[in-house]
Amino acid sequence: MRKRAILCLLAAALLVCSLCGCGARADARVLKIAVLGDPATFYPSYQEGILRAERELNQEYAADGYQVVCEFYNNSDNYTYEETTAIVDALAADPAVTAVIGPIDMEIGRTAAHVLDAAGKVFVSPNFLYDDVYENHYHTVFSLCYSAQAVGATLKLAASVLSPGRRWAVAAASTPFEQDEIHGFLHQETKEAVTVVDCVSISDLEVDFQRVYRRWEALGVEGVVLFPAADEGFELLKALKRENPDLLCGGDTAFDNTDLLEKDPELTQAMDGFILVSEFAMHEATPEENERVTALKDEYLQETGLVMDDWYLQGYNAVRAIADTAIRNQTTDPLQIAQSLHTDGYHGLTQDFAFDADGRQKVRNYQFGVLDQEGWMQMVMIQLPEVAE
Repeated sequence: MRKRAILCLLAAALLVCSLCGCGARADARVLKIAVLGDPATFYPSYQEGILRAERELNQEYAADGYQVVCEFYNNSDNYTYEETTAIVDALAADPAVTAVIGPIDMEIGRTAAHVLDAAGKVFVSPNFLYDDVYENHYHTVFSLCYSAQAVGATLKLAASVLSPGRRWAVAAASTPFEQDEIHGFLHQETKEAVTVVDCVSISDLEVDFQRVYRRWEALGVEGVVLFPAADEGFELLKALKRENPDLLCGGDTAFDNTDLLEKDPELTQAMDGFILVSEFAMHEATPEENERVTALKDEYLQETGLVMDDWYLQGYNAVRAIADTAIRNQTTDPLQIAQSLHTDGYHGLTQDFAFDADGRQKVRNYQFGVLDQEGWMQMVMIQLPEVAE
């Protein structure tokens, strides 16, 4: 009840402001960026990357009179869907808000994209969006991650580069994102042959593992792609490797869980040689960028005692992409910022973003990693042809 009361007060305050004229227009040199996400469930270091960008921007652009303000709002990890979308509605109605950085939750992201585009606010998702969101042809919606189809396509090319000629099976959850990943994997063309001999649901593999695996043996399966919806893929991977330690396996970032690897030696062994596709729009870093990232990691370790992960840069670049684009164009108008992002993209720290007309990533330097027995990952970057949209 208390949360709902707070939201009602927020909505009422916005209504009063609109009636009396206060807040009728945003300050022309204040760039307010709302960040959706519960701090208790943010990826490690993600929030710190956002706050670092805010500090830097306010130092760099102080002489120009610009101020960047990042404000955090809880998402659906603690709130209901209705409560979270009420926050989105309030942000859409607030004339002071220029842009919103979305949450991890893709269901909230789907709704926020529709509401904020209709309100003319820039909406940047640091995480995946469902592929069907792009089909709405929004003007102010952008994702900093590749589409589900692109993730599947990347894994197909990785398979063709690392193990040409192998026979593969695919197991995926029935959820929309994972089904789009399957579509990308199945339909991506490769120079080297990759033969897909079977497709099953993750649930079938869980319920009747031995029957499915014996069929794969009969079909001569040499590699398995797993697209789980949550953590179910880890136990399935271990079961597959018990049957055949030489089986080559791959998947998306559902398998990116360093904490779990450190606690489970069998899982670490099972993931030796695992192909892990990155969702991030990385580019080959310059020596200067590598030095900068190393300095940030050292600083973060000294301040927190924790290891900085890639989500620090995802949060950092999300804020800088919005703010640098706005100030470079001498505007806080969301529509002008969105148009510039569509036209010019953004060159960030170790990440390059280029958007198609619907806000989908179109950068072709896709990245995947191959894990070793110690849990370390060797990164490989490949130039992809156009992914079917």
